[in-house]
Amino acid sequence: MLHLKEYLPGLKQGMALDVGTRFGEFAFTLVEAMPEGSRIIGMDCEPETVAQAREKSAGKGVEFMVGDAAHMDFEDGVFELVAISNTLHHIEDYGAVLDEMLRVLRPGGYFMVNEMFSDNQNEAQQTHFEQHTLEAKLDMLSGGFQRPTWKKNEIVDILKRLPLTDVRMVELLEESKMDGKLAEKNAKLVAAVEKKAAGTPDFQTLLDEARHIQARCEKTGIQRCTQLVYIGKKA
Repeated sequence: MLHLKEYLPGLKQGMALDVGTRFGEFAFTLVEAMPEGSRIIGMDCEPETVAQAREKSAGKGVEFMVGDAAHMDFEDGVFELVAISNTLHHIEDYGAVLDEMLRVLRPGGYFMVNEMFSDNQNEAQQTHFEQHTLEAKLDMLSGGFQRPTWKKNEIVDILKRLPLTDVRMVELLEESKMDGKLAEKNAKLVAAVEKKAAGTPDFQTLLDEARHIQARCEKTGIQRCTQLVYIGKKA
């Protein structure tokens, strides 16, 4: 896990926001990075997810709230740090969300995006990429929204239009315990296809894809794709 303090010189006590927080995994990293006395908020659009996060994470220093990241109920410039982690590809109009994150960030505050990418991965990571791609297809069938994983340069192209200074890019590898969770999900891929895609025209194709990925995992193992951490300061 990235030790964020190293990349956030001069970070002041204040409020930090994690957009699309789910159960607060990245928000807890912000707790460690922010100066003592700061307030860390994890925001997600799903009320059920927020309720579960509050229940599971009580006492860990994060406040959870339901909110629309494209239309936040915060005044301009109130946050010392805003972040979004492995959520950008789930957002159809990600430009509106990035602009809104910039609006609520104070001038000189830190803007952070953490997003896994698909290129230049080892064999085990390529297995994760293929698994994630299948999960994106199943998510779309279930009414959700999820793009296939971007390449590194595609993420940079999305972000470089933002008016940020002192930009730093760091590649991040998750702790190995995360790979065990990916392996557990891999073992359930066929069941996931049978649940979410049964009766659809692509059912057999998706089923074959799931079996191929499981066979690949047996051969290569599975490791989380490398992530790009993109950090800059609001001009």
